[in-house]
Amino acid sequence: MNSFDLTEFAPALPPIEGDTRARLLEAGLRLFAAHGYDGVSTRQLASTAGVNIAAIGYHFGGKKELYHAVVEHQVAETSPIIGPVAAGVAAGIEACGNDRQALAQIVTSFVGGMLDAFTRNESMQLRAALIMREYAHPTDAFEILFAGRIEPLHKTITALVAAALDRTVDDPLAIVRAHAVIGQILIFMLARIVLFARLDWKSYGPDELQMVKNEVTQSVLMSLNLPLPQSDGE
Repeated sequence: MNSFDLTEFAPALPPIEGDTRARLLEAGLRLFAAHGYDGVSTRQLASTAGVNIAAIGYHFGGKKELYHAVVEHQVAETSPIIGPVAAGVAAGIEACGNDRQALAQIVTSFVGGMLDAFTRNESMQLRAALIMREYAHPTDAFEILFAGRIEPLHKTITALVAAALDRTVDDPLAIVRAHAVIGQILIFMLARIVLFARLDWKSYGPDELQMVKNEVTQSVLMSLNLPLPQSDGE
């Protein structure tokens, strides 16, 4: 079965250290994710980075340019991962032929990899918060995120959906169904506080995450009319 390691979508956050530019990028990620572009001042950025406020203008030109650089940095971190994953999905689909059980295994592995990445740590939570702010209130930096990170991943999932539903990758139904699949995964990161409160969980431990994987995978497979994994007793 194909295995898709997407955990590098959430590389661990380094401490705010190193050269001035790197410190400002890390401070920018934390502050823009938490407060949005308009909620952050250049003074806050400089203070969090531990640098002189003039360094923002020197290295980036201003707050807007620093924000763009933060977004571009997020894309640059994950772009080397998206290509191989997309190629792996395409190769897996081709190898499956008409074997729907094999396609179901690819979908299962991919969904598990996504959930591993999106529930992993503070790093992904911050990055997701930044992206969600662009979804809700897009700036001119949205196109950077869309072209470099969002669209390639969306197209990869659409390819899986199209193969399962025997449709083309540009079929509106395939694209909408792919969007629904993404939603089923993201909700367990974005609204995790609701689930934790309902179940008195503190975090996603191994058992909790496995339960989530089982339920989401079953839901996705059913939405794609793919066979469910057989239990040990079958």
